[in-house]
Amino acid sequence: MKVIWFLTLFVLGWSSVLTVNVSAPKYEFQDNHLVVSDASHINLIGAPDVPSMNVRIALPPGAMVQTVNFHGLRHEIGTALILPAQPPLPLMHGDAAIELQKRFEKSYEMYYESDNVYPSEHGKILSTGGLRKYTLVTVACYHFAYNPRSKIVYYAPNITVEVHYEMPDPLGGRARYWQGLIDDITFDYRAQELIYNWDEAQAWYQTDSPQRANGYYIIIPSAIQNAADALAQHRQGQGYDVHIVTKEYIEANIVGDDMPQKFRNYLRANMLDIGYALLVGFSADMPWRNLVPFNDDPDSPWDDLDYSPIPSDLYLAELTDPDSLSWNSDGDTYYGEVYDANFLPNGDDDPDYHADIHLGRIPYSTQNIIEDICTKLIAFDTDTDVSYKTASLLTGALYYYANENYSGNARMDGADYCEQLLIDSILPRTTATTLYEKGGLAPCTLACTDSLTRSNHIAYWQNKGVMYECHHGNVTLYARKLWAWDDGDNVPETPEITWPPSLMSSDVYQLDNDHPATCFLRSCLCGKPEQTGLGAALLYRGASSVISSSRISWGSNVDPGGIPYHFYERLLQDTTMSNGIIGNSYDIARNDFMDNTMFWIPAYHYNLFGDPALRQFGQLVSVEEDRIQKPAPQLSVFPNPSRGILTIVLHSSLGKKAKFDIYDVSGRLVKSMQIDSSESENASLNMRLPAGVYFVTGSDGDNVFQRKIVITK
Repeated sequence: MKVIWFLTLFVLGWSSVLTVNVSAPKYEFQDNHLVVSDASHINLIGAPDVPSMNVRIALPPGAMVQTVNFHGLRHEIGTALILPAQPPLPLMHGDAAIELQKRFEKSYEMYYESDNVYPSEHGKILSTGGLRKYTLVTVACYHFAYNPRSKIVYYAPNITVEVHYEMPDPLGGRARYWQGLIDDITFDYRAQELIYNWDEAQAWYQTDSPQRANGYYIIIPSAIQNAADALAQHRQGQGYDVHIVTKEYIEANIVGDDMPQKFRNYLRANMLDIGYALLVGFSADMPWRNLVPFNDDPDSPWDDLDYSPIPSDLYLAELTDPDSLSWNSDGDTYYGEVYDANFLPNGDDDPDYHADIHLGRIPYSTQNIIEDICTKLIAFDTDTDVSYKTASLLTGALYYYANENYSGNARMDGADYCEQLLIDSILPRTTATTLYEKGGLAPCTLACTDSLTRSNHIAYWQNKGVMYECHHGNVTLYARKLWAWDDGDNVPETPEITWPPSLMSSDVYQLDNDHPATCFLRSCLCGKPEQTGLGAALLYRGASSVISSSRISWGSNVDPGGIPYHFYERLLQDTTMSNGIIGNSYDIARNDFMDNTMFWIPAYHYNLFGDPALRQFGQLVSVEEDRIQKPAPQLSVFPNPSRGILTIVLHSSLGKKAKFDIYDVSGRLVKSMQIDSSESENASLNMRLPAGVYFVTGSDGDNVFQRKIVITK
């Protein structure tokens, strides 16, 4: 990668062009298909599903993007069959899916009857924004292109990205705001993984006074100000700097057009100190921002308020720029517009999807309910029983039968999404309970623990640390979809389908509240904040955390497991970045999904009910006690994760010879070497490794220590 920048000085600020060269990802042809490693997708309905590469580019602090240009030289590399991008699907029975299928067929005909190369351009800007102190522009680089008529694949080994930007007046408020964040290193561990030009960006973001946010903010109505005191004391005892702020204080002291904007402005002003924010109160007492994904169309192209506007806490967690430059950059009354009426990006606004703080809610305004929830959260946070915390209940119903209503669509079964978590060893199969649809015509053919019924759902919810469901839903329930009978045409049709409930809000009192579960509800509307829905009911009884949808849920064929898959992956398997913390895992999972799909609607409609600082595997001692009492590790690796260059130190006795063995994830020995530590108690080794996950073993003859190493690209 090569980075060049040019400066033009002006009286108040300066403009510049940053040039970044982005190398193409590895590719190969397999069975007449183009296979690209770590690919993203353009994801335009009906167009060839050509792989792309999403890149985050850091700019100087506070820089404002003017234009982005892309340059590359493509040549033919062969022929292949590249299928069209399928439309996203609402996980709700209705007319939207039918309309989207018609849109797909029309678009498919237009692209695949054309002799034009797609895409014609070499890249596209996806979003502007940042990650705490880092100013970012996220772009898609189109190294590959395709002619659907000739089936020729074109390839550019390098894309040159030119970012034209302007710096703010160094004496103005914007420059002062960004300069005030320069010491922040709270998200550096993630920024190093995400930012393509990380090494070059250090010239802009280097600090000699690093500061990590330690603030835990509880925002709550004054009438119930003491309801979360137990949780506040628990977090204070763990070393967090706890602040309890009343809604009334923000309303009276913070400037904003409405309450959601006042809340966001307060969080922006205090972002340097905030790591976690917990909002307490029902929607009537604690504001939500309703986002409108389609330009100037608050109830969506389907004229249905269950699709839009979407209450979303991403608005409060993403704090890079003021609303006028981001969530409502066109200055109308609609926030978060990202699509036109034809589902085409980009929309009228310029939001960002990288959360700057971890945020969750307790959606109740009743004191004793809040106190009960806080007591449960504290117990979960200190429970270190791994066998309970990794035991799972997975319930999958039918979303769509094959050729339902003569649509020609493929079968879509929630059981497949549950199974993928087991196949990929994110959840251990040995402690998983699976309930899939075994009733009606064309039942699920996958093996499972038992059939999916309401009584089984309740009965098996015992001593489970994880619960994931895939159903059709409404506010207070989610339901099975059962093809009960057939009129003789062997096609499932609406009159032949019944909807037996799988779980209802009234069922939560029968669940194991002494062993609450981390829940992800993929069903529609269960997290609707205007009502006390199933998501909120589960937080009260049965769950320790609930991520649920405030409106109709959506899925993407590009990333079928969606945010739920990435959430459990980050929470339970790849914990390097998340540390097994709920809020961290959810925010990283959203990034993972967006990087794959750039499909905004799921990033809007899922919200966290619960404490964002909650640890899935618990914590025996407080943060401060851990720092004092925990002995220094005998084998140190830093930085870890790393971009390739790292230092390994073994603390051993004088006169000992240290041996280092490094293995890849398959157990293959990659490197082995010995170091004489006769003159020092520390045997140190500097080395470079390619991207991947490794395990290093250090031995001084008497003791053996092992550490995991993560090398990012």
